Amino acid sequence: MKKRESNHEEVSPLKQDQDSSVVTENGEPNFIQKNGKLITIASIAVVVIIGIALYFRYQSEQDSQRAAVLLTRVMSYYEAADYEKALNGDPTKTYLNEEVKGLKYIADQYGNTDQGKIAALYAANSLFNTDKSSEAKKYFETASGSSADIIKLGADAGLAAILETEGKYVEAAKLYTSAAELSEEENIKSRYMFYSALCYEKSGDNKQAETIYRDILKLYETSEFGSLAKAGLARIGTIIE
Repeated sequence: MKKRESNHEEVSPLKQDQDSSVVTENGEPNFIQKNGKLITIASIAVVVIIGIALYFRYQSEQDSQRAAVLLTRVMSYYEAADYEKALNGDPTKTYLNEEVKGLKYIADQYGNTDQGKIAALYAANSLFNTDKSSEAKKYFETASGSSADIIKLGADAGLAAILETEGKYVEAAKLYTSAAELSEEENIKSRYMFYSALCYEKSGDNKQAETIYRDILKLYETSEFGSLAKAGLARIGTIIE
């Protein structure tokens, strides 16, 4: 009898094992076969992203240290109220053959760091003190992004003062309230609470002004701003209990 010929190719166990990594039981390519290239690309991408994150962390640390060094060199001008040199630097004075950089330079170049945001706050104060409120606003906004409450407090108060001069009393009141909430010192907290109430009063919102004035009396009646709060309540025609 003639041996029946088979239409199927004999497959060795090794070949079967190899094929099982390529196709599933229903003959479809398996996940690795179909997505191998994508998996490889994704793996490379993860490594690249981690590398970028580490690079920027290193850069941030370097930038922060650099900003801190430049800040220490210029602060004597700010403390002496020499705002021109504080803002723009002093090319006549050098450290390690490098001229003193100004607060604006430090804030512009390193505003993404905490030290740069400190420089921004000092720059904003310097500009505000020289009647350059519109330019100061930019630096107060940079400083407001600080992770340190004391810097954010100063920035919010500065922005509030500018908005108040612009007649934007409600916006100013909200920022004064934010500044008050960021402070732990009674004198500072009561001061900004009072400024907030005063701005609400200027805006015509006597109800909100009264609420804050009464909060000041409740918390800080014997303070300077307790007396001013009483005067505010009398001014808007409410009964002082």
